[in-house]
Amino acid sequence: MTRIARRRWLLGAAALPGALALAGCSGLRIPFLGGMSGGAPGRCVDPGEEIPEEDLQTIADGVMVDIDPPDEDVRFKPSTLAISPDGTMLAAAESYDRVALEAQESRGIILWDAANGEVLRRISSPALGQIAWDPDGSRLAIGEGRRIDLVDLEGTHQRTLLGHELPKGGVAYIGGLAYSPDGSMLASTGADGTVRLWDMDPESCGEGQLLRPPEDSNGDVSWSPDGSTLAIGGFRQHNSESPDNPPELWDPATGERKEVLEDIDGEVFALSYSPEGDLVVVTDKPSALLVLSQDGSITEGPVIESTWFVDLAVGPGGVIALHRDDELLRWNPRTGEELRDELAERTDSMVWSADGTVLYCLSAREGVLALDGADMRTFALP
Repeated sequence: MTRIARRRWLLGAAALPGALALAGCSGLRIPFLGGMSGGAPGRCVDPGEEIPEEDLQTIADGVMVDIDPPDEDVRFKPSTLAISPDGTMLAAAESYDRVALEAQESRGIILWDAANGEVLRRISSPALGQIAWDPDGSRLAIGEGRRIDLVDLEGTHQRTLLGHELPKGGVAYIGGLAYSPDGSMLASTGADGTVRLWDMDPESCGEGQLLRPPEDSNGDVSWSPDGSTLAIGGFRQHNSESPDNPPELWDPATGERKEVLEDIDGEVFALSYSPEGDLVVVTDKPSALLVLSQDGSITEGPVIESTWFVDLAVGPGGVIALHRDDELLRWNPRTGEELRDELAERTDSMVWSADGTVLYCLSAREGVLALDGADMRTFALP
């Protein structure tokens, strides 16, 4: 029997009843223990169509998952903060903890007004995990386990995308989710080791391309501003024996690998395109924050040694935020301005405001924190 490292209540709804019977403890990363590379075509399922239970299974047979006992103070799922394309709203997924302890009756996706921090509404979704906002601002893609649900801002469930396989000897999860700039495609990464590109045309919804980057290299996906390139890189899990994993650039139209960025040394933790088209990459061993310009030049940023990188956010004008351990670095590579802060409350994901002046952070316990210069304000809780 395989034992999976402890995890905080991140399992899909289909896995939860069985998982609750297992022993519990904690950890945020789940080892990928080999197995399926994927290959079955993805498909769209309408809300009224029944999904076979085996298609929603998220824990492989024979796997024991250790789960932390629920904590009433844990309100949100890590790494689920997303901002609307026009910058007026924020969204994050609630955790299961408070419902399990009967501290609240339901959970869902919380929407906030980005300007005043007030809660706009809670919307329902079958999946409660990674969030990507459609570029037209009308709906959310929400990934959890092996499913991705498309939900409008009133909570109407439009369809479900299915295709990621159940990894042999592991637990299924959606690690990354991102719309193409024109909204015609949605990229998702899964524990099965694949990156799936979904055709978002309402008349032909389904899988466009199936990409198979090297194992442990599909933690992050990011679209170039013109949508012609998909950058893939970053660990899905990491240990002391992890090899170098240079980022890769893929053609989303053909599903072909265009380039491997061999000049990026070390172990890649995260990557993201800036709105201007520069690719920002975070590596460890050696520890570096790198900006790859469109002309091929590389600028190295002011990174300190770290044992763990939490999140990377790249905003307008190339402004960068990097959260490592308990320190937050904000850096503007064009002006050289650099700010460092210690965050009293651990945050798990970050996004920049539309104008790049405010950094929004998500804390599992405190909710959304808005950092404007040196001032921090806390958003209302549902």
